[in-house]
Amino acid sequence: MWRRAASPLSGDARRVFRKAVEDMTASWGWELANQARNRIPDPIDYVETRRRTFGSDMTMSLARITHLTEVPSELFGTRTLRELETAAQDYACFANDLFSYQKEIEFEGELHNMVLVVEHFLGLDRLAARDVVNDLMMARMQQFEHILATDLPQLFEDAELDQPARDAFLRHADELKDWMSGILEWHRQCVRYTEPELKRLITPAAPAFPAGLGMSARRLADRFRGASA
Repeated sequence: MWRRAASPLSGDARRVFRKAVEDMTASWGWELANQARNRIPDPIDYVETRRRTFGSDMTMSLARITHLTEVPSELFGTRTLRELETAAQDYACFANDLFSYQKEIEFEGELHNMVLVVEHFLGLDRLAARDVVNDLMMARMQQFEHILATDLPQLFEDAELDQPARDAFLRHADELKDWMSGILEWHRQCVRYTEPELKRLITPAAPAFPAGLGMSARRLADRFRGASA
């Protein structure tokens, strides 16, 4: 998989991609350590690490790689671009946590969900915590839109970017929009978070024949009757 993914990339792009994969897998170890200690993380620690556990940091790195030939790589490290990307990441992560709350908390005993983190940190019930997370998600979308409308054009002017570089940044922003929209729509359409599906997965299938003493003879008789019908 690494050869197929990395062979077309330049040396710089490979290093960016490799670090993103390493950070993502390390973040899963952080989750396992918390689970082993039954520790619910604090909100700041959770939000920052969630971007890696969700895979969104890796997604951002892959998106940037496609524009490295047109945009100086150091510009992706500016505050404007970092805040644009983290706003998109947090929106997607919060959306996932809202949709997956019942699955993760009620059915799986998970500790890593923003709604649970807010419940625990602020001492709220789950519905109030849900509303806080929804407000945070909307705030991140509003921040994304503000950066796109105001801060990004200012960055273009301050860095004196040529038109190809500006177009590449705008394409990157459009990709982030599509990614957020796709994440939300996938969660809306996916059945994995619906209560009927969750209950189906934990309900053992009924045996084809009744079990117990003497039932093997009954199954044999039923088979013969079926063969002679």
